[in-house]
Amino acid sequence: MSQPGLTVALLFAALWLGTGLAIIRAALHDHRGLDLLGTRGTRTQGEVVRGPRREGPVVHPAQVRYQAGPSNQTYRRAPLNADHVPDLETGLRVTVHYDPEDPRRMVVAATRKTSGPVSSLWSGVGLCLFGVGLAVWGGGLRRAGVLGTESGRTGLK
Repeated sequence: MSQPGLTVALLFAALWLGTGLAIIRAALHDHRGLDLLGTRGTRTQGEVVRGPRREGPVVHPAQVRYQAGPSNQTYRRAPLNADHVPDLETGLRVTVHYDPEDPRRMVVAATRKTSGPVSSLWSGVGLCLFGVGLAVWGGGLRRAGVLGTESGRTGLK
């Protein structure tokens, strides 16, 4: 592997590290949305029954229908984390966390199109570690003398 090979390896390492950091940042933003509930909550499935809509200058968040509480009562509410959740389209299946003491309070944890914030966080960490590992591997090859000049010399004079 020549010097251009090392450069390409380090560029890919920077790409994977940057991608991992972007995913971690988005996952932490989504996790802050889950913290709006104030409690761990009880998980259930729901469905978006009305997408977000605009009436003049006011934007109304999407509404989700879900069953909660000891009597499995059906609720239709806007999530507390509506600004932390990607576009919720009508008919989309979602995972909901609701407060067991007040089932009317709920947050959307994940949709069919997205994974939850915890799995996104682990994906981002994995990509960061992959990027750092690739950089260390490329730097280790250079120090070990595997990467040198084209004529076979390994060091600079």
